[in-house]
Amino acid sequence: MAAVISLSPVFTTNAFADVNTDIQQKDAKLNDLKSKKADLQADLSSLVTKLESAQAKSKELQASFNKSAEQLKKLNADIAAINARIKEREGVLKERARSMQVNSNSNVYLDVVLSADNFGDLVDRVSAVNTIVDSDKAILDEQQKDEDALKSKSASVKKEQEKQQKAIASYEEQQNKIEAQKAEKEAVVAQLAAQQATTQQEKSTLIAQRDREAAAAAARAAAAKEATTVQPLAATETKTESSSNSSSNESSSTASSSNDSSSKSESTTTKKASSNTSNSTNNTIATPTGSGYDAMISTAYAQLGKPYSLGATGPGSFDCSGFTSYSFRAAGISLPRTSGAQYAASTKISSSQAKPGDLVFFSYGSGIAHVGIYIGGGKMINAQNDGVKIDSLSSGFWAQSLVGFGRVANF
Repeated sequence: MAAVISLSPVFTTNAFADVNTDIQQKDAKLNDLKSKKADLQADLSSLVTKLESAQAKSKELQASFNKSAEQLKKLNADIAAINARIKEREGVLKERARSMQVNSNSNVYLDVVLSADNFGDLVDRVSAVNTIVDSDKAILDEQQKDEDALKSKSASVKKEQEKQQKAIASYEEQQNKIEAQKAEKEAVVAQLAAQQATTQQEKSTLIAQRDREAAAAAARAAAAKEATTVQPLAATETKTESSSNSSSNESSSTASSSNDSSSKSESTTTKKASSNTSNSTNNTIATPTGSGYDAMISTAYAQLGKPYSLGATGPGSFDCSGFTSYSFRAAGISLPRTSGAQYAASTKISSSQAKPGDLVFFSYGSGIAHVGIYIGGGKMINAQNDGVKIDSLSSGFWAQSLVGFGRVANF
């Protein structure tokens, strides 16, 4: 017995040393995970700043695009007005020219000349007629110059609009890349958080194990000490009863603690579920009458004319992927946030297989940068620089940027 008593502390000390070493390793791992999470969250903050900067620049460009569109509209109206005046004046001149030729077997020009009182009057009359003709011709020439100048300015504004449109597309493409990087880092942060939770749980398990072993060692030591003491039977029975009551109290205390912990856990879970339900409610859009394709396409058409804004998901304004996500959500279909992610999530199909309700994708040089909803007949409804509108896929800008079609729902 003395040998057992003398060896027990050695065994206990070794066991505690091993468990404490494991706990220290878990602490080191937790610190490493926290450090990595902090670095990733700093990167995420930087990406959010870049994203906001790209969106702000895109809005500036969109404002310039809208301004040039108004300018172009006015130029086109001016050109139409000048053309109308030219045609009207040309009509007057033609009529005058016909009148100055044979009219009812008389020559108006000769009548003007022959009715002169004298040579001086003749010169004045001829000069007057020529002056009228020259004046009319000068006015026509001036109007033609004005028309040419307006057409030249209109062409210049259109060229500037094309540059603005490409710049906006570039920033949308940049947004896709940043969103993709952001999603990757968020996924890693989630993984680190899971590892952190697992490591924390392992650490808690080790601490509980250490406490159990300490309690067991204390119990062994107490039992060994008691075994070396000779006691009367009555005293032994009294001590046993006391020990039993103490054990019962400890068991009751442990159960109470467990119940309290369970209650707190259930309360936390309930709060999280409530929070998630609230968030889900806030993100829900009104579903129009109908289901499937009808619900999706009626929602899409209801947005026609609404303005474009990079990063916007509706209902007041949209960017391209925000518009498609909003429309498909009406049919109960959840799409990824960006056009690049929507392309990755879709089943690629050929143009001959494309049908209304499929997505159509575009690239301006490096990666997917635009998405629209195919409505058949070589047309799509999409959110672009001019806002939500219907465009032909065969038009120059879209035809040269078309990548292909993708299916995300079998309507």
